[in-house]
Amino acid sequence: MTDLTTCPHSADWSEFRPFEHDGMTEFFARKRAEEPVFFDEGTGYWIVTRRDDVRAIFADPDRFSASNVHDPLTPFPPELVEYLKQEGFRRDKTQANCDRPKHTRIRQVAQSFLNIRQFKTREPQIREMVAAAVDKLRGRGRVDLVDDFAYELPARVLFLLLGVPDIDARRIKTWADSRFNMISGDADFEAKMEAGRQVMDFWNYCGAIIADRQKNPGDDYPSHLLAAHAKDPESISLDEIQNLTFGVLLAGHETTTNAIGNTMHMLLQDRDEWNRLVADPSLAPGYVEEGLRAGPPVVIWRRRAVEEVTIGGVTLPEGAPIMMSLASANRDEDHFACPHAFEGTRSNARDHVSFGYGIHFCMGAPLAKLELKLVLELLSQAFPNMTLVPDSDPDWQRTILVRGPGRLLVDLNE
Repeated sequence: MTDLTTCPHSADWSEFRPFEHDGMTEFFARKRAEEPVFFDEGTGYWIVTRRDDVRAIFADPDRFSASNVHDPLTPFPPELVEYLKQEGFRRDKTQANCDRPKHTRIRQVAQSFLNIRQFKTREPQIREMVAAAVDKLRGRGRVDLVDDFAYELPARVLFLLLGVPDIDARRIKTWADSRFNMISGDADFEAKMEAGRQVMDFWNYCGAIIADRQKNPGDDYPSHLLAAHAKDPESISLDEIQNLTFGVLLAGHETTTNAIGNTMHMLLQDRDEWNRLVADPSLAPGYVEEGLRAGPPVVIWRRRAVEEVTIGGVTLPEGAPIMMSLASANRDEDHFACPHAFEGTRSNARDHVSFGYGIHFCMGAPLAKLELKLVLELLSQAFPNMTLVPDSDPDWQRTILVRGPGRLLVDLNE
């Protein structure tokens, strides 16, 4: 059992630093005890840290709007706004940043394909893909589990659902990284403009997929959406279909890459936990849930108060922008015993909020968990003596939204 509070950190960190990884756990532990709901002048958001308060916000979509989920943390430069407009970028609010009744209409169509039954039918193919990725590591001695394994794999899995067998996975990942940096990073002007150009390539790529499926329908997500549109154009529009495809390609693999990196990083920090999984790979589902709890790939999520509300004893004005710290909620001492310890057999690990809660609960959660389970099973059996490279820098991502190691160096010790 690893106590993650012993990891290196800035002991005197007293202010919210959303782009930093070191010290985050300690900061939020202090805030949960002393000021569980607080206003951060740096971001202009109210920060909510306790699990019960986060769940209450998720569970009340009528008083807490999801409309600001994908808003840029800082306003886009006017040049970027004009460029996206001129290029025909029509990113609309569809699922994660959409409220009822529109959210209900679109989710009903999307969920009739993105569901656990659909994911389970693909499990044999996904297992083959994970096994092939594991085999590519054999005989290499020292590898980067992010770049050499976790970076492309989830994108390739996702393209099974999109019906695109041959892809340039790294190109897709670069596009997704650019989008995340645009809305939740601390990029400068030039970086934002370059991200905008990358995002337009991404948007047009999704449009090309939709155009192809209109001519060549198949057993895939875009074809399913187009069939629903053909049957009832009021159920979902063509623009909404392109937006949904763009959204799935944006979030459906980046978070899984981070979840793999976070979970493996924590597992390999503790030989007892790693050896327990090696000895009994059937424990993998428990380690998946604990990894998602202790190291969520998405660390904050946003809402906006529709009216004056009181959360955690603090009254927020109408229109107040809110950040829910999922990372903090998942380590709430009032719900999780020894919350900073990584325990694969934790009985209530599934109570995390890493996929949200309520009507906006992530539709891709079963797929992500399936991928993580297969990764843990196959990696632990293929490389039981794997170890982290001592003192290697994980190079944590610098965005306020997602967090995962940029690199994870390991010795396979075959």
